[in-house]
Amino acid sequence: MPQSFIAPQSVGDHLREDYLPEFNLKAPTFAKKLGVGRQRVVRLLDGARCDADMALRLARFFGTTPEFWMNLQNRYDLELARAEKGAVIEAEVEPIVA
Repeated sequence: MPQSFIAPQSVGDHLREDYLPEFNLKAPTFAKKLGVGRQRVVRLLDGARCDADMALRLARFFGTTPEFWMNLQNRYDLELARAEKGAVIEAEVEPIVA
């Protein structure tokens, strides 16, 4: 990875840095409010994937849309793939010429 590489932020990073402090929430309380187990929230905050069920829960809780959370997850996945495999794919895959 280039030296100027900035690690992409997972959904958990956004929650931990931008959302939970604003509402003064800790993982156990947040999990209870979402109706899920504490470990599920801890895994999400540690970088586990945000699935559709969690996106629905986060959207309901924060007054956003599930698409917002799924788009954050998709962006994170693409940024990781680009950083890890982008150059190899560029070298291996020849664009089609119409």
